[in-house]
Amino acid sequence: MAKRWNMSRRGLLTLAGAAAGAAAVTGVVAELPRTPAAAPARPPRTIAEAGAMLRDRRTTSVQLIQAALAEAKRLQPQMNAFITLTDKQALDAAAKLDAELARGTDRGPLHGIPIVCKDLYSTAGVLTSVGSQVFAHRVPTEDAAVITRLTEAGAVSIGKTNLNEFAAGIDGKNVYYGDAHNALRSERSPGGSSSGTGAAVGAGIVAAGIGSDTGGSVRVPAAWNGIVGIRPTHGLVSLYGAFPRAPRFDVAGPLGRTVHDIAVMLTAMAGQDPRDPYSRPAPKTDYLAALDKGVAGLRIGLIEDYSLSGLDPDVEGAVRRVLPLLEHLGAQVTTVKVENLSTIMDFTPAFTILRWEFAQAMRDVYGPVADKSVFGPVVRADMAAAAKLTQADYDAAVARRASDAAPLRSTLDHVDLLLTPTMPTVAPRLDTRSDEFTRGRRYTIPFTYADLPSISVPCGRGAEGLPVAVQLVGPEFGEATLFRAAADIERHTSGW
Repeated sequence: MAKRWNMSRRGLLTLAGAAAGAAAVTGVVAELPRTPAAAPARPPRTIAEAGAMLRDRRTTSVQLIQAALAEAKRLQPQMNAFITLTDKQALDAAAKLDAELARGTDRGPLHGIPIVCKDLYSTAGVLTSVGSQVFAHRVPTEDAAVITRLTEAGAVSIGKTNLNEFAAGIDGKNVYYGDAHNALRSERSPGGSSSGTGAAVGAGIVAAGIGSDTGGSVRVPAAWNGIVGIRPTHGLVSLYGAFPRAPRFDVAGPLGRTVHDIAVMLTAMAGQDPRDPYSRPAPKTDYLAALDKGVAGLRIGLIEDYSLSGLDPDVEGAVRRVLPLLEHLGAQVTTVKVENLSTIMDFTPAFTILRWEFAQAMRDVYGPVADKSVFGPVVRADMAAAAKLTQADYDAAVARRASDAAPLRSTLDHVDLLLTPTMPTVAPRLDTRSDEFTRGRRYTIPFTYADLPSISVPCGRGAEGLPVAVQLVGPEFGEATLFRAAADIERHTSGW
């Protein structure tokens, strides 16, 4: 039976019985040849490290899951990264994967690897709350497409992570389940809306996890928790079974401790799905193949009056250190101009699309609830703003999007990638004023609006030793080049 108890600020953690799960798998583990002497004291740092331990028989998937669950429970009181932990399901799945590996069946680099999942992806038989009180008892009967794909690749989810309610916001706050906290400093924001995934990965509970990104919800937690995250091309990964924020902008994206980890994840996640109306055909790509190519020969563009403006001094300093490194490694760093920059920086059409589509997704959820106070302030504000819009406003915003984005997209005819900071500040305090969070829209929303994939990779430290990240932006389906450049930056800045 699941156990529940109250966390701070009405947080709620659901734990499937660990003892029952352990009992269910004992026989299978005993059948493995050369059973490892001891489980890892702490979860391995990366997918590659965990995979090597599995294949060398220094550990089992069951033991990796046990280590991750133990770390999740140890850190939950200070981080509040989880809404639900799925001990029994995870241990049962791990036991089956251990038995497969013992028989010589290897599903690939994710075989037996613990991950986490943002709680807006449907999971069969497991609470999928979307961070809201109104969905506190919502248990789907079917997995989201991305869960299915990762499960088939051998990944094992240990639980569902905290998030801004209905993925609305980037601060990691949640009035019902409680705020999530930064992996490095508990008084700081973990970013959002994929707050729990970012915090869990940043704290080393797991090596990777799933988030979603509408206006920055993968990239912001990646930057502020000192990890890597990618917003892939819209439609590359199916969103079937994910609760929508704004379908024209929504993407599913992985967060991980290394570029390698999210390349492994995205390789498994990508693929066309007829059940998702926005899913698009794309060649099946092994993103790992690009990781060792380096940046030599790449043209990397800084956008004039944008890429290095509006930053806190410590962030600007960290980003500027990357530029001569790229040139030293053989890249050509140049300046490009976006003729309609002021138009791109006017977020009115983007927010018109987002709020209208959010209101359509929420119509049958929000409308019937008489007492709107059960929803958080960001959801209420978005719904109030949407109520002032008309179908004509939405249609006009959709119609102008392509022409608005064209000058920004055309810069990639002259360079291979664009470079900006991911966020203009290090992680702010959770109790800071709201404009410290909204400043970050400057570097995330324009590339969402232009439908360009982007990756956030750490590049150094700023104030109080908190992480700073650069964002690389590429053309549609240019993920392999993003991974190529991000891996080189990661290799040469890891000690900064």
